[in-house]
Amino acid sequence: MDAAVILITVAAGVAMGAINNLAGGAGVFGLLAFEHACGLPLVVANPSLRPAAVCVGVFSFLGYLRAGRRVPRSVWLQGLLAVPGAPIGSWLALHLPDLVFWIYLSCVLLLLLVQQARPSRPAGQRRPRPRWMAAVGCLLIGVHMGYAQIGVGLLSTLTLAATLGTDLVAITAAKSTIVILTSIASVGTFSTADAVAWEPALWLALGTAVGAYQASRWAVAKGSDAVRLVVLVVTAAMLAYAVYRMLQLLAHGNG
Repeated sequence: MDAAVILITVAAGVAMGAINNLAGGAGVFGLLAFEHACGLPLVVANPSLRPAAVCVGVFSFLGYLRAGRRVPRSVWLQGLLAVPGAPIGSWLALHLPDLVFWIYLSCVLLLLLVQQARPSRPAGQRRPRPRWMAAVGCLLIGVHMGYAQIGVGLLSTLTLAATLGTDLVAITAAKSTIVILTSIASVGTFSTADAVAWEPALWLALGTAVGAYQASRWAVAKGSDAVRLVVLVVTAAMLAYAVYRMLQLLAHGNG
């Protein structure tokens, strides 16, 4: 890798780390750097995002911890339910065609955008959700981390909202635990399959560590309203890119 490619990859990592900490969906920045700057095909670029995801989770957690936000032990235990799904999703990422990836990601981001755009109900008006729904939600988060990663923070936000209420700062702090657990499991699966391009992956991870840590402090300082705005804007932008890639593959008959 030459200096220009390294700089692009690290810069993409900073953006990915900061935005994924606050919202989610910014793994597309890593894919853009891997595919267009590093020349990696999707079947390698996608798995190579996972070391950066570990850094997003770890440095987000440390940033919130330093800012005075602690994650309850119950959330860590809840996050363990997501771990078995990560190897399943990783296997799918290695075997399903590119078109399926972009169709799936477009659908997920569209659903998340609709959900986030709806006004949230006050805590007293929300119906309590059974615990099994949270367990299933965590398992699906693990599958998504292994398969696509992009948007895992947004899916975690939806699942944790049922547990932690409407405080988006508390939720974004807590979702770092799920990202840590599922991304480590996913890295292990992809490493066993020798599917990770480690040099660009580690440069991207360096950028995400910086971005995620700094964004934690910003989120605590600005509060839930600012985080919600970032969630909406990032989800819409990532949805537009995913639909573009899907249509591009359909136009060229590349499934």
